[in-house]
Amino acid sequence: MKTLALLAALLISTTMACAQTTVKDMLGTMPPEVIPYINSDQRGEMNKFTIDNDTVVVKNTLNGTSTVTTIGDDFARLDLNKNTRLIIKLLPVSDSTQIICLVKSVRRPVPESVVEFYDTNWKVINNNFNLPDTRNAEAMLNELTARPDTMSQERFEELRKYIEPVVVRANIPHGGNTITFRLSVPFTTKEKFNEIKAILKKKSFKWDGKSFKNC
Repeated sequence: MKTLALLAALLISTTMACAQTTVKDMLGTMPPEVIPYINSDQRGEMNKFTIDNDTVVVKNTLNGTSTVTTIGDDFARLDLNKNTRLIIKLLPVSDSTQIICLVKSVRRPVPESVVEFYDTNWKVINNNFNLPDTRNAEAMLNELTARPDTMSQERFEELRKYIEPVVVRANIPHGGNTITFRLSVPFTTKEKFNEIKAILKKKSFKWDGKSFKNC
């Protein structure tokens, strides 16, 4: 009886493991509107990424190339073209439920990101899970700047005026459930940027299974 119980437990455990969704599963079922110029055959080629084959390059329907640089069970990073990067991150909600966090970033003229959430059927989730609203320029400027103790308030306000428009970039590193936001500073000289960066700060949020928390 003990042997039968052990076999039953192993079978249940194996079934649950097999049922766990992976990023490769999500890439295979991704609807065309998420990446309009990569079709299902090309997404299938991307899924051939392995540790031994550390990059996969496919020709997209725009006659350019898209590259997979990283794929794990819950994380993928794709360079869709020279100017666009896509991060796919599976976030656990429970033992059997996950949501997709999608970070799409353009690199030029300055790095800028859009963060979206989907369920594992690729239905949009209209919830930012406690992340700041990147569309609110004044709020993001307040979140991502800080006055050093050695700087006057007048100088601080002067430098903040150079951050126009307010452009936010985001990143999720491989191997973690943390998303980090920073400001990009467009339309300025290298010398002026060196002054502005004294007031720039990053802000990170960690997923706790229900929402993102400051960390």
